[in-house]
Order: sequence, then C-alpha cells, then structure tokens
Amino acid sequence: MGSYPTAKSDLLLQEATQMIKGAVGAYDDKYGYGTMSCAIYDTAWVSMVTKPIDGQQQWLFPECFRYVLDHQLPDGSWGVNRKAQIDGILNTSAGLLALARHRSAPASERQTQPMDCDLEDRIIRARSSLQAQLMEWDVSKTDHVGFEMIVPAMLQYLDREGFTFDFPSKAPLMGVYSAKMARFKPEFLYSPVRITAVHSLESFIGTIDFDRVAHHKVNGSMLGSPSSTAAYLMHVSQWDDEAEAYLAHVVKTAAGHGSGGVPSAYPSTYFEYSWASRFSPADLPSSEVSQMQNCLARAIEDEKGVIGFAPFFDPDVDDTAKTIYSLGMLGHHVDVQRMLEVFETPTHFRTYPGERDASCSANTNALVALLAQRDVRMYSSQIAKTVRFLAEFWWNADSKIKDKWNTSHLYPTMLLVEALVDLLDKVDKRELDDSILDDTTWSKVYIAIFQACLRALLDQQEDGSWDQSIEESSFAVLILCEARRLFQFFHLRPTIDAAIQRAVDAMTAMTAISSPEDSGAWDHLWIEKVSYTTPLVTKSYTLAALKAAGTPVPKDASMVGISLARLMAKGGSPESAMKQVKLLKKTPLFSEMPEWALSASMLEAKFYEPMLRANRSSIFPRKNMSEDKYFEMIPFTWTACNNRTRTYPSAAFLYEMMTISFLNFQADEYMESVAGPAFDGQLNELHQVIANVMDKAKASLGSDASAMDVAPKSTGEAGYTEEQQEVFTVLSKFAHHVLHADAIVNASLWDRKLVAQELHIFLDAHVQQIRDNQGFKAFLQDREEQKEPADVWGETPETFFRWVRSTSADHTSCPYSFSFVACLLGATMTPRTSPKQTLGTDCFPTPREKYLAAATCRHLATMCRIYNDLGSVARDRDEANVNSADFAEFSGVGGAEERKRVLYQIADYERDCFRDAFDRLSNATTSSTQEQKQIKGAEAAALGERRMKIWGMFCDVTDLYGQIYVIKDIASRVQITA
Repeated sequence: MGSYPTAKSDLLLQEATQMIKGAVGAYDDKYGYGTMSCAIYDTAWVSMVTKPIDGQQQWLFPECFRYVLDHQLPDGSWGVNRKAQIDGILNTSAGLLALARHRSAPASERQTQPMDCDLEDRIIRARSSLQAQLMEWDVSKTDHVGFEMIVPAMLQYLDREGFTFDFPSKAPLMGVYSAKMARFKPEFLYSPVRITAVHSLESFIGTIDFDRVAHHKVNGSMLGSPSSTAAYLMHVSQWDDEAEAYLAHVVKTAAGHGSGGVPSAYPSTYFEYSWASRFSPADLPSSEVSQMQNCLARAIEDEKGVIGFAPFFDPDVDDTAKTIYSLGMLGHHVDVQRMLEVFETPTHFRTYPGERDASCSANTNALVALLAQRDVRMYSSQIAKTVRFLAEFWWNADSKIKDKWNTSHLYPTMLLVEALVDLLDKVDKRELDDSILDDTTWSKVYIAIFQACLRALLDQQEDGSWDQSIEESSFAVLILCEARRLFQFFHLRPTIDAAIQRAVDAMTAMTAISSPEDSGAWDHLWIEKVSYTTPLVTKSYTLAALKAAGTPVPKDASMVGISLARLMAKGGSPESAMKQVKLLKKTPLFSEMPEWALSASMLEAKFYEPMLRANRSSIFPRKNMSEDKYFEMIPFTWTACNNRTRTYPSAAFLYEMMTISFLNFQADEYMESVAGPAFDGQLNELHQVIANVMDKAKASLGSDASAMDVAPKSTGEAGYTEEQQEVFTVLSKFAHHVLHADAIVNASLWDRKLVAQELHIFLDAHVQQIRDNQGFKAFLQDREEQKEPADVWGETPETFFRWVRSTSADHTSCPYSFSFVACLLGATMTPRTSPKQTLGTDCFPTPREKYLAAATCRHLATMCRIYNDLGSVARDRDEANVNSADFAEFSGVGGAEERKRVLYQIADYERDCFRDAFDRLSNATTSSTQEQKQIKGAEAAALGERRMKIWGMFCDVTDLYGQIYVIKDIASRVQITA
C-alpha cells in the first residue's frame, strides 16, 4: 500500500484519483453502478429460477448454482459471520433450499444443472449446520433488513421441503413476525407507492399476487434486489424479459464478474458515490469528480429532492442526506426542505416509512446535512431535535452502540463524533446559539463525544489496529482525528498522535488498497439482508483516514468546543484532580493502568459533575456537615473502573450509580450528624421513624410491591419535634428516590422487595452503629476516668465476626447498593417471556443464583468494611467510633500495626471467599455450554454474561473504596492528599 507521510502525498491522491476514475468508468447508462460483494442468499435464489425453453423448464442460471456448491463449507454452512449471526442463517437456509429444489427437480431440469454426485450429503450437512446456527441465534441482537419477515418465510419454504426446525429464539421471532404481519396488507404492494417490502418479495410467496407488483420494476429489478427479482420471475404468470435481462446483467457484471455470484443489492450507485465523496475538487481536480457530482445532482433534481440507494428506488433519509452533504462538499448546494418534509418526525428523522426502530447513523447523516447549510440558524429546531435524539441514543446505549446499517460499532460512533464536533464548531463560530439546548443535554453531548473518542483510544489493539480490520481501523482513525481537534483532549494529544501513527502503520501492513475488485479482502461490515462489503466505500474511508492522519493540527489552532467550557465541572482544581489520579494509581486495582488512561477517566468524570452538582442537595441538606471532599472522587471511581475493564455500561447507568453513591455518603453523614442528635436518647423512636418511612415508600409503589411484605406499621408522625419531623421528611425523600427510580419500578417484584428490605436494613444499621458508638464512647470515658488503658472494648454487644458480617457490613451501603443494581439490571437486561411483559425478570432467577449473589455481596461488604477500618483506626479512636480493631478478639494482639496486620489477613480471607462466590455465581449465570443455551436460549445466555460483566465492575468500585481507605481516609472531615 505504501507510506503516506503527509495529507498531500502524491501517492495518496493518486490512489484517490484512480478510485474515482474506476467508479465513474464502470457506470452503466441503464443499470448504474455497484461493487457490493456477492451474497450466497441472493445467489441461491437466482439459482432457483427456471425458464420454459422448447417446452421444458430449464435452470436459467446454472452458474449460480455452481457458485453455491463451490462455496459450501465442510461443516455444511456457507460461512458464519461472528458479528452477524443472521448471515449464516440466511445464507445456509437459502443454500439448503436451493439444494433441495435442485434435488427434487424433474429429470429435464436436472440435465442442465451442474452435476454433483454428493447432493444428498450436502443437504444433510446444510440441515445440520442450520439447526446448530438457529440454536445459537439471539434474535434480540439482529438488526438486518427485513429479517423478521424473511426468516419465517424461509422456515416455511424449508418445511414444505421436509425440513422442520425448532430453536429457543423461534417464539420471539414469530412474535416479531406476527406483529409485523398484523400491520401488513397485500394491497400495500399493489399500490403505486413503492415501499421497502418490494426489496423482499421472496418473503410473500403464497401471500401476494406477483402479477400485481410488476409496476414496481425499475430497469427490470425489484428495488435492486436479485433475490426479490428472482422470486418475482419465478411466480409471475407471464415471463418477464426485462427482469431476466436485469438478472443476467447482475450475474455477468456485478461483483461476481460472471462467476455466478450475485450481490444482495444491485445497483447501489447513489449509496456508493455519495459515501465515496470524501475528497473535494481541490484535492482531486479531475473530470471524473465532476461526472460523479453531476450524477448525484441529476438524481436529486430528477427525484425531487429525496433519493434511495440507486435511481428511482424507495427514498431514504440516509442516502438523501449523504448526497446533499456530498454535493455541498463538491460545491453544489442542495436545499434540505424536501428532506424535512418526507423524513422529519416530532423526535428524530426516520430512515424510511414504517421502520421498526430509528437509526443512529441515519440521524447523524441528517444532522451533518443540516449543519452544512448556508444559513444553519434556519434549521435550529431540527438540529436541536436531532442532537437530543443522538445524545439520548448514546446515553442509554449499553456497551457499544449498534446501528441497523453496519455491524461495526465504530461506524455509527465515527458519524456521531463527526456530527457533534461539527455542531460544537458551529457554536464556537457563533453560527448557532448554544441556547438551542439546555445544559443537561449539552453535558450529555460532551459525555457522548468524550466517551466515544476515549473508548476508541482504549480499544486499540497491540498491533495498532481495531479488530485487525482495515475498515474498522479507518473509522477509529477518523474518530481520533476529530478528538485531537477538541479542547477536552488537549492534554492527551501526544497519546492520540501516537495511536494514530500506530494505526497508520497497521493499516499499511494489513492489506493493499489498490484492488477494489477483490471484495474477499474486505470485512463484511455493511448490513443489507446479509452483511456485505463494498470495496469502493472501504477504500474511500481508508484513504480519508490516511488523509486525516497526515493532516497536522497546528498547535496554535483554536480548539473546538471551547465556547462551552462552562460545562466542565467547576469544583476542584487541576492539582486536586491529579492528586486523585495519583491516589488511584497507588491502589492494587490501578497499579498497572497507564496514567494517561486514569487522567482521561478523571476528565470523563468531570463531565458528569455538573449534573451531579445540580442534585447535590436535592435530598440531604448540608446541615451540620463539613465539606464533602468525597464528591469529586465518586464519579472518578466509576469512570476509572469502567475504563479499566472496558465494561462500558450505558452513561445512564453510570450516572445512576454515581448519584446513588454520593447519596449513600450523604445518608451516612446525615444519620451521624443530624438524625442521631435529633433522636439523642430516643434511638428506638428513630428505628420506628425509619420503619414508618419505609412503609410509606413501599406503599406508594402500589399494591403488588407492598403485598409481598407484612402489613405496614402505623405511619403516624404525631409527637415529633420539628427537628425530628425534618428527619422523617428527609429520609422519606431518600427512600422515595431510591424505590421510585425508573428502572426500579420496572424491576421484578422480588428485586423490588429486596432493595426495599436492604434499604431498611441500611438505615437501621446506622442507628445501631450510633448506639454502638455511644456504648464505646461511654466505655472510653469510663476508662479515662479510672485512668486505665482502653486497649479493646471488652463489653462489645456481639462478637467481631457477627458484627462485621451484619451491622458493620450493612452500614457500608454495599448490600443495599447491590440490590439496587440487581433492580437496574433485572429491569433492563433480562429476557422477556412475551411482548406484553412490562416488568423485568429476577436478576438472579434461580435459588442457587440468589444464594450465591447474597454470599458474594456479604463477603464483599465485609471485606470492604475491614479495609475501611484499616484506614481509619486512629480517626475512629479519636472520634469514639467503633472500629474492627477495638473488639475483644484483638485483646493481647500487640499494638495498632499488629492489629492491622491481623485485619489484613482476615480481609484477605474475605477476599478469597468473595472471589470464590463470585466465580461460582458467574458460572451459574453465564454458562455458555450448548446444553445451557438450549435450556435458556442464546438471548438469556448473552444477557446473563453481560450482567455479570457489569457486576464485576460494580464489585471493583466497591473494592476500590476499601483500597482507597487503606491508603487515605476520604471521609468529609479529612481532605484527600497524595
């Protein structure tokens, strides 16, 4: 591929020029252009077309069947895409159907088919492979075009051939299919309006009259689909020469180049031309660029402002917006009004009418087109709407964002970053007012940009690539090139520049980019009925990434996003932030993490702080409490643990847990500083107040939740002093906040009951801790009066073992927080048994999992309680707080350091117990054996694995606080120092 040292490298521009010349030179005046890779699914359908010749039915395209035979693998399949299970399922089902049809064909047809002596063996192996793939299939993760219609149809056709398949995801699949068919009527296809279903007519064999859809043809094709056109030609009552000519052209000139292979869509002229237009005429001053521009301009004009992926196909916002933007880059302005009229909805842009779910990438392309308009302020409302949609899309996306048009998460991530950075640039230049969005949405925008860029940096592999894919690496490089323009990444520029250079080296070494015809060299990332690649688009992104990588960013250039610097957290200073970074670096958990990654995690945390600060005093007043030095540390612990393990739960989950974490700190302070003194000498009454608070909070959840507990106690509040009434009010607000969080009310009854119980225990544990502290203080005072040493508390109400496993562990908030997370994950990451199910299922569904989860939590809480006490032995003694080292079991164990050594040993034991319990819980929840998948289904198994990944991160955060306490006490009274 060569080396590209600068953006104006002659070699780079030569490659781009040749790319455009090849794309324009291959254009056919009638059929257009397309380089989409061959698909077994469509090839198999074309191979089943027969034509009456001399009174006998004969196979029209025997070379297609030969292609199917030649590409069957030893396991019976036609390949399995690890990023898209549906590819293998559709390819294998179509291949099996073609084998069965050719086996059962009359003798007259068999004479013209490619000879193959082991057809029966091929069928047996194909059937076995398809069954295995269906058993592994997770329908919930499938986004490919029309799969919910196509797969049930294929299963029906195979059933007629004698092949029946049962699998765990069949019920959810048929549920989606039934919902889709309930809204479908054959008359939709008979009308003059061309809809996306025309692209998949093979799904409606036996349902529609194919004679009544002939008017949808464009140059012989059914919306550019060889499989749909083949199905039409097989079932229309009168032979259609135009459809035959289209298929013959595709077989001869498309990606298969006469080998028999055909793509899943042809032509794809507008899609490929507009996606390939990432160079301006100034970069490539050639007549071919002008020809490409003229082709797209004519399309917009001829089709009245909205287009599809090829001439006169069903229009979509993706191709329309991309073409408008591409023409703008080429110096040809296009008005967006028609795009708004056709695709705008009250909340976002739809890709096309009737789509199941909105597309992130389509909305980013629409946003980019809007931002490129001459008077961008005219479209402020549409821009704001789309940005809100995209910000929420990222905010609520678990793990890596998905999109319906590309299997790589880096593709929609790249588009999102490019669009949002462009937005910030417009605001910096005052072409847009920052008032179009509220501060909370702007914070979410910054979080989305920062996380997207940082995660691309974190996920780079040792060889410099991303998944050893040249196209995915191109997406990532373009993300990082946007990152180095942002002021938030200024201090990470050296790290980013080094990552980009390693990526360029990896891309150079991976594969030559000078052979666009060799589609087998590229990853099949793009989504149609099955995944595909298009060498023109791949090469375009590769060259664009190399161009961006070689374009230096001037050191004195103004950094994008500076105008909204006010959104950065105002609390703390750079010095205090670095102290926190160095503090975490000292912990065992982060000793191996690069300091730049920790620093980046600190910066990420800063974007959460404004939203957290807005709710800082929403429940607990700061009365009688010193400055909360822990506040800035809380979001940092979550972002750091998340980035260390690359867990990437949703930003919404992280924010929820940051909020709960600082509320737990505040609850601890409030019980000690306000509630305890308000009920001095009346701690039994404080227990009753807590009981009343919890009864009130649980009752307001509804009859289902409250019915699972005993009848509520009296909630009478009479007799409270004004100060005590305030305690009741504040604790009621706290309990209501916890039990009425959106995800909590959508959790299962069991999980909601558990979080209510644990919250009650958590608050009661604080009262018991106050009582214990009072007893310990009296003991110390008595010893002081008698002038006797107070080595240990010989009058403890219970043993150290029982205390540290019960009151003390509950006091940490770990058990109640553990149950809170169980609600969050149970509500959002458990399979639904039916489409009507509104509540989640139990996070830990079996008795064994429930027990192991409780054991994991108890050992974790105990371990962290001991670590906490290790770091605060001196402070606790000064303040007369009961510490683990004060129990009678430590009598005669020497001085404070020796007691710490023993506590370390006990903590290590609890750590071993915790790890064992967690490992057993993981095995019980995420067993990936074939037997378990057959029992639970692929979706349940995948969700279980994902839940345990997040549980691991939660345990890390909890463990981290214990490790921090060993180094430094982060309670409010003591400022963090490194």
